[in-house]
Parts: sequence; C-alpha cells; structure tokens
Amino acid sequence: MFRVFVSAARTFAIVPGVLAAFVFTGVGQAAPNPACTVHVAPGHSIQDAIDSAAIGATVCVDAGTYHENLVIAKDGITLKGEGPEKTILEPRAKPAQVCLKIDIEPIGYESFGVNGICVADLDEEGDILRVVNDVRLTGFTVRNFSGVGIIFAGTNRSRADHNVAANNQSYGITAFTATHGTFEYNVSYGSGDAGFYVGNSPNAHFTVQYNTAFADLWGILVRDASTGSVRDNLLRDSCSGLVFLNSGTTTGVHNWRASHNIVAHNDKFCSAEAAELPFSLTGVGILIAGGDHIVLRENRVRENKPGGPPSNIHGVPLAGGIVVVSTADISIFPGFYGSVAEHNIIVNNAVRDNRPFDLVYDGLGSGNHFIFNTCDTSSPAGLCR
Repeated sequence: MFRVFVSAARTFAIVPGVLAAFVFTGVGQAAPNPACTVHVAPGHSIQDAIDSAAIGATVCVDAGTYHENLVIAKDGITLKGEGPEKTILEPRAKPAQVCLKIDIEPIGYESFGVNGICVADLDEEGDILRVVNDVRLTGFTVRNFSGVGIIFAGTNRSRADHNVAANNQSYGITAFTATHGTFEYNVSYGSGDAGFYVGNSPNAHFTVQYNTAFADLWGILVRDASTGSVRDNLLRDSCSGLVFLNSGTTTGVHNWRASHNIVAHNDKFCSAEAAELPFSLTGVGILIAGGDHIVLRENRVRENKPGGPPSNIHGVPLAGGIVVVSTADISIFPGFYGSVAEHNIIVNNAVRDNRPFDLVYDGLGSGNHFIFNTCDTSSPAGLCR
C-alpha cells in the first residue's frame, strides 16, 4: 500500500516501514552557518574543540563517524556537522562520565544512560548550575546511545535543526527546564521514549516544526510545559503521534497550538511497562491528557489503530484519532497530580479511518469544543461535523 499525504508546506510519500520521500528543504545538509571558528577532522576530538572554543564560536565537524559523547556548557556555541548522512556520532566503548543524571525540578534526579550530546551546565551531582544560552546543534546523526540522542537541560534559545536521532534507548531530542527553544527539520526514529520531548518547562515558549518522528514510543510528547507551537510535523508508526500530558509536576500543560501536522498510522503497541505508565499505549493519533487552552487546528489524523488491546480511561478507549481525557483521577493515573482537560479547541481537523473512533472525549472538564472537524465516528456520538 502506498499513501501520499500533502500539506501546504510539504508532500510526503509513505511506504510501510520505509520513509520513501522526505521533502524538507535542505534536509540532507546543515543550513548555512557563520564562518567556522574551529574545524574537527576524523580522528580528532570534538569535545576538545568545544572545550577550547570561545563563547560564540562555530565548531565545524567534518564528515566521518566519531565515537564520543559530548557536553556543551558555554553560551553561543554552534556545533555544525556536514549533514546527517555525513557526520555521525556514536558511543564509544568507555564513554565519558558526564551528564549521566540531571536534577529536573520538582521531580528530582533523572538518569537516562549515556547521552549523545548534552547541552547543560551541571555539577557532579547533576544539579543545573546556570542557564546555557544560544546553543545550536545542526547537521548530525546521533545514534545508538543508551540514553538520549540530544538533550537540552536548563537552556534558553536553544536550537536543534537538520539532525537525525536514531535508535537511542531513551528520547531522541529533548528539552527540560528550557525556554524559547526550537526543534526543526529533524528526524527521530527507534527511540525508546519520545522522538521529540519538551517537558518540565512552565515557561517553555517552544517551537517544534517540520520534524519527522516514526517508530518511537511517542512521536512528540509535551509534558508539563506551557506555551508553544507544534506545526507541520509528520508523526507516524509509533504508539502515539502527538501528546500533551499534564502529570502535575509543574503548572500543567497549556497554551499550545498544534496545526498542519500529519499524524498517521500510529499502531505500535507499547505495554504499560515500556511506556512507564499505569496503562498501555497504542493507536493514539493526538492526545490531550489533562491539558487546557490547547488548540488543535487543521491537522490530518488518519489510520491510527490499536496494535493490541487499548486501555480504557473513564469509560472511553485510550485510542483513536484525537482523544481528550482527564488525568485528575489518581486511581487511574497513580503518581499523577493532573487535572481535567478544559478550554481546549479542536477545530477544522481532517480525522478519518481511525479506530475505534475518530474523536474520543471523556466528557469531563468544561469549555472543550469540537468544531467543524471532518470525521465519521466519535465517542460520545455527535462530535463530528
């Protein structure tokens, strides 16, 4: 079966299991950068170049495969590869013991394993010492790490673009306690957790656009982070496509706009253990779980179907095209201190061929509006146009 999805910005041709066409401007190479301050050739250390670079420097890394795990703890660094097909970062046999745990307030220390590129200024205990500003990562494939491919923690105006995060055991590309960041023109696949993640950021003001995520647990996960835009992304063949989740660790998840995303064929089955949740996850296109003031507009949500028995939340299935549920019930969400979903607007979306329903709503909360959506089935009945 061959399917073609067209949006105003891009055309995608999808063959099952294969990314047949990936039509992003400049996807094969890093976008232009200022003149290189430092060059790194194969056989030399990228970390040494970063450590010796001045604030505001551009460190250019030649084509080749480099076996390192990196930390950037100074402002204004641009780390530029020659493109994800050419400049590849993989773990070495004895990785540097850096950025192995991070104190993510208020939930405490998180340990992910060995991360590929870590942008953070941490002490030995993993506490964030200061905000790192204006770091850009572009033109790399970061693959096969036991932790996160690329992680930003305690950053401002960070940017990751034109990268591939492949087969990392935790997240693909992620940001914690971050503000005014951008993820764009990246690809993530094979992640043990979210392909792209923005979390624990009550003042995120983040932009996630023109990315592709497939064969991850979550395609894009926005958790306990507020204010931002998710647009023009292709999210497919994961357990869930796009998720806004309030687990109650900060001020919730609110004031996001998600538009012109293509969310298709997310039919993987992830057990509760794999998802690190009290329920399994499968067949979810777009999920608002305890979020408020989130607008879903003009997204294409198709063929999201459970790959195993879906969980049941408040009497409705946790599966389908667009699902809106509460996270306030601790008997269902143990360890969560979430909220009902309220004041969300789901408008002008094309939601078709999803199972068991195109639109799902648990009926809790208030001010949730489903308007002019093109769909066939809903729970409760009557939500479709």
